[in-house]
Amino acid sequence: MPYQTPSILLEQMWNNAFAWEKRTQLWIKSPSLYIPKVINGWIHDVKIWNEIVFEEVENDILKSCAGLENFVKISDKIVVFDNHNHALYFWMEAIRSGIIEKWFELLHIDEHSDLWDNTHHFDYEQSLKSPEYTWNFVNIFCNVGNYILPAIESGIIWNMIRIENEYQIDAFVNYTTESNSVLNLDLDIFAPELDHIPEMKKIQIIKNLLPQVKYVTIATSPYFIEQWKAISMLKKIFETL
Repeated sequence: MPYQTPSILLEQMWNNAFAWEKRTQLWIKSPSLYIPKVINGWIHDVKIWNEIVFEEVENDILKSCAGLENFVKISDKIVVFDNHNHALYFWMEAIRSGIIEKWFELLHIDEHSDLWDNTHHFDYEQSLKSPEYTWNFVNIFCNVGNYILPAIESGIIWNMIRIENEYQIDAFVNYTTESNSVLNLDLDIFAPELDHIPEMKKIQIIKNLLPQVKYVTIATSPYFIEQWKAISMLKKIFETL
């Protein structure tokens, strides 16, 4: 089964395609990215690791981002991982397990829309039969910005509510979700560039949605927020529940 052991992505694909040529010039060997395994655990098991899970080149400077030691299933309902495109894999796993149903409502709390175009077709029926197919699609044909549209186009998601700014947080802070709903939380909503939004507002909307939804995917997004900060906010959210 996928994610039972760590993997190394060696090819020019998925998040490993970002700035491939520049990174190849900077490294003696071809660029690679680490994909952790999944464990069952609790918040204290979400830990920073020394393996690089995301790289980009900014102003000709290589930015290498370490991610998590393991992806952590907090419960049957909640899973925490680093790069956000893994969410698609876990949505399908939850559908196979009967936790959620196809055609769910997605509540997307994130600094970014993650709605970049993806030219690759996601085969829902094939994914339903094969976790390996899902893993391959997520890790070969998706990156952190384009994993949602394949889910919408394949009929997994029927409605997406985007919560990316203070106006949207205010509009949905007391929202009542549909019965078949998923919270897709990116902890980069707590990144410094969004400090103009009061922290407690962000925590309050998350606290309201968590007990309502059937399933929760949480990304620590190494490139977009320092991992110590992401994990700190994760703990703060659960400590205030």
